[in-house]
Amino acid sequence: MMTPVLLIVFVLTLPPQDPPQEERPRVPKDSIELVVTGCLKGRLLIVSDLRETDTQSGPIIRAKTFRLAGKGEVMKIVKKEDRHLVDVIGLVKKSALIEPGMKVGKGIVIGGGQPTAGSGMRPSPNPSEYVPVLDVESVRLRAMSCGA
Repeated sequence: MMTPVLLIVFVLTLPPQDPPQEERPRVPKDSIELVVTGCLKGRLLIVSDLRETDTQSGPIIRAKTFRLAGKGEVMKIVKKEDRHLVDVIGLVKKSALIEPGMKVGKGIVIGGGQPTAGSGMRPSPNPSEYVPVLDVESVRLRAMSCGA
């Protein structure tokens, strides 16, 4: 008789445990998490020039093209949303975001290169050029077309 009473008292005195929450993987020190909007062309994401502060996070990324990589389920979504405007959340190496050239002053860079993004009047990147890889966590459709 004493054992069930002690068991009930013991259970009631335990601190309540929180339900297990879905943990997001940590971002490695050499990488950064980006939330960007752009147009999908195959496995390439061409980042739009307009930065929308309510939907994008991380450093300002303009005139940039990323090659997308990810798990099979996410890559099926990428394939399905080809030629659509999408929001992408993913990881990219910090070294891939460093612009070529030499900084002279505030916002002044000498000796860059040709632009690497390919939307509108800009050419698509040359396949022989380095295109940074964005490891995709999620893709969300934003519009049915990329616009002109």
